Amino acid sequence: MDYQAKLIGSERLAGDVAIFRFEKPEAFQFTAGQWCLLTAPDRGFNDDRGLRRPLSIASSPLEKELLFATKLSGSAFKRTLAEAQPGMTIALGPPMGALVLPAQISTPLVFLAGGIGITLFRSMCRYAADAKTGHAITLFFSSKTPEETPFLDELQRIPDQSPGVSVVITMTRAPEDPASWTGLRKRLDAGIIKEHCPVWEKALYYMAGPPVMVDAMKQTLVAMNVAADRIKAELFAGA
Repeated sequence: MDYQAKLIGSERLAGDVAIFRFEKPEAFQFTAGQWCLLTAPDRGFNDDRGLRRPLSIASSPLEKELLFATKLSGSAFKRTLAEAQPGMTIALGPPMGALVLPAQISTPLVFLAGGIGITLFRSMCRYAADAKTGHAITLFFSSKTPEETPFLDELQRIPDQSPGVSVVITMTRAPEDPASWTGLRKRLDAGIIKEHCPVWEKALYYMAGPPVMVDAMKQTLVAMNVAADRIKAELFAGA
């Protein structure tokens, strides 16, 4: 069953990432961390991949609007979204995906995000903070520069709103000027995880981001002797 969602508006979020705000269909219910298939209307842009894409829902179930963030590109789907005017309707498939907050809160969670993979973690962290779920979450987010980091300001504020959520952001290509970024300036690695998450040995790990990043983090976790059944991942190939 597809749902119809009307575009409220869009804006450039960071770098080449844009966020799209839709009215939430009345019967549309989802769990923080899920994704769905979006089908854009035909506006004259065509390519071999068509006008349908899976996108993670960036909003929390408690928010009134549906938020989707994606990297813009020259694909027919992305061009249709980029040039859409408020009022355009898209079709939403039913929410899917099992990378969601567990029902029990006793197991600490470590989120490892790269690039646009931050979207589903924004949903889960926002929900955990607003619903006061009690989950212990440490979010690690690897990005290039502050200007290219989606939700940067919001993510930095979440720990103040929810003591159970910690956020560690590292930049791999931040300018050398210290004023541009005062946080970590290196690739996410085992040392960062162990330093900022004392309970890392007991944690359940969720990963989302570009395939290269996810593969690298899997190797890192294996080297840390994290059991395979404690590692869950979602890939974001883009386009």
